[in-house]
Amino acid sequence: MQHSSLTVLSSVLTVSASFVAASNASASVIFFDDAAAYTETVAAYNLSSYTQTFESYSGAAASFSGGSGNNAWTATSPNGVFGQTNIIRTLAASDTLTFSFASNNVYSVGGLFHYVNETGGFQSGVMKIRLSNGDEFIRTVDASTTFTGFLSEDFSITSLQLSRLSTVTGSTFAAAETMIIGYVPAPGAAALIALAGIVSSRRRRN
Repeated sequence: MQHSSLTVLSSVLTVSASFVAASNASASVIFFDDAAAYTETVAAYNLSSYTQTFESYSGAAASFSGGSGNNAWTATSPNGVFGQTNIIRTLAASDTLTFSFASNNVYSVGGLFHYVNETGGFQSGVMKIRLSNGDEFIRTVDASTTFTGFLSEDFSITSLQLSRLSTVTGSTFAAAETMIIGYVPAPGAAALIALAGIVSSRRRRN
């Protein structure tokens, strides 16, 4: 299993031109633009995986929530959130969509994060994504199937924010279509994540 994880990590650490760090990103954060590599690496790090889709969310609300226990999440935005056509989006075009994870046991988050118009149709654009530790990434989203994922080797992810850049204009809303949460199934399993991080760090230095 360790050999498999190292193989995956070596293939995903190259950042494409469409996915760059907007600030000094932590060395302990691994980012992905491939769903298969993300899923395999989450398993290699001994994390349990929970996939959330949003077809059951409809209309305007102050917040939405889902999952349970270690994978529980809440989606909020300053002016409220809106569910339509299998996505969750901000209610106001200029707002940031925030997913919060209260368990302190979430170590990876990935999914289809993009923009939509008022009717829920996909809109391309450049999106800023911010993790709870302050790391920020700029992501070019040119298709509704564009995948974005993050895995932390040493801190729990308590929030993920999707923000619209000033270059994106008009009635364009930050949205999420699916979300895959990687979480520690039991507190004692955190040591396994730390061990996997040490091994992968040694691999990157060699």
